[in-house]
Amino acid sequence: MNEAKYYVMDSDYSDEGMMLGGMPNLPNESKDDWMYGQAFTQEPKEPIVVDIREGEDSANNLPFYCHPPLASQEFIDALIEVGVDNLVLYDAVLKSRTAPNFQIKGYNAFNIIGLVKAAGDETEYATESREGDASIANLQADTSAIKGLYIFRLAESWDTIVVHEKVKEHLESKNFIGLDFEELDGAFIL
Repeated sequence: MNEAKYYVMDSDYSDEGMMLGGMPNLPNESKDDWMYGQAFTQEPKEPIVVDIREGEDSANNLPFYCHPPLASQEFIDALIEVGVDNLVLYDAVLKSRTAPNFQIKGYNAFNIIGLVKAAGDETEYATESREGDASIANLQADTSAIKGLYIFRLAESWDTIVVHEKVKEHLESKNFIGLDFEELDGAFIL
């Protein structure tokens, strides 16, 4: 039996993807962060409003944003269809900074519940850090700690989202624009 493959999933802006600002502050910023891979101690107010960067109003809004963690309802539905069950969702709106009446609804901010140490002993780091904010020159995957998760954040580099090959294949079958996948084993992560 073959071992499942995992992939780093990221946003690809090459299809003239809309650039967004960051997430608004969470109510308990001292304990909560979108990148921690755990439930919030205090829930944010909804809808979460995320600014569209100036000059980006006419760009293509993408179905998935890694930074900030946002996805269209259609994208979330596809994740659920394939078996992802560790997301906490919050209603979100994309709003223009220059034209306040221009808004895009139908988005969810998502908090991934799952932080996994998946870098093996042979991983080559590009920085001294080994947890949270590490830059990795060549990740040698150790998938033994994943324990059946279809999506999770990488403990060595919190802003890195990793998905099971089943998720990758399902999302690709839906023809979503603006997605980039890199195999976890051998990945270069900044």
